[in-house]
Amino acid sequence: MRFSYWVATGILSGCVCLGQPLSIGVAGGGRPTDDVIGATPESRRYIVGPMAELGLPWSFAIEVDALYHRNGYLIGYGNFAGSIIESERANSWEFPMLFKYKLAVPKVKPFVEVGLAPRTISGTISESGFDVDIMTDQRTPFSAVAKTNWNSSFGIVTGGGVQFGMGRLRLSPEVRYTHWTSTPINGTFGDGPSYRGTQEQVDVLIGIGWRVR
Repeated sequence: MRFSYWVATGILSGCVCLGQPLSIGVAGGGRPTDDVIGATPESRRYIVGPMAELGLPWSFAIEVDALYHRNGYLIGYGNFAGSIIESERANSWEFPMLFKYKLAVPKVKPFVEVGLAPRTISGTISESGFDVDIMTDQRTPFSAVAKTNWNSSFGIVTGGGVQFGMGRLRLSPEVRYTHWTSTPINGTFGDGPSYRGTQEQVDVLIGIGWRVR
């Protein structure tokens, strides 16, 4: 994660020093795909965060975002020995670093993009239920809250859209596809069900930027 941050910072600083066009703003939209397989998804559908785009020669550009997404799931399991319900509430931050190419079309600029997206997920996992003493059939309730311990992960991002310009204002509706190279969210209940984070993700976004130079 720290390496990716310094790479992005170095790219942005270098382009600014060269006097390339710079736009800053916000990107937001929705996520039609679920975050978890094998559990009931309870993530919020929205995604939002700041963005910066730097123009390069020959219709190329670099975009760096910091996108926030509220992550969550619910799963339950029970047998003769007891029952458990587990839920997660966490904050997901993704940092796409994208290399873009814009087609020279009048009024609108269709573009394609490719890049990498480090991601970190942190929050809490709540568990509640009861254990059963099979000799006496006595039930002992329990509950616990713990911090998530998900590893950082990386995604490979591709996408495309169009950009409209009105004075200094830039509007960029687009669709992005991300393939996560690992599934940091995962768990199992012994002889019961298991769950894991999905590796395929689709985002429908619109970027709203303001050209500052």
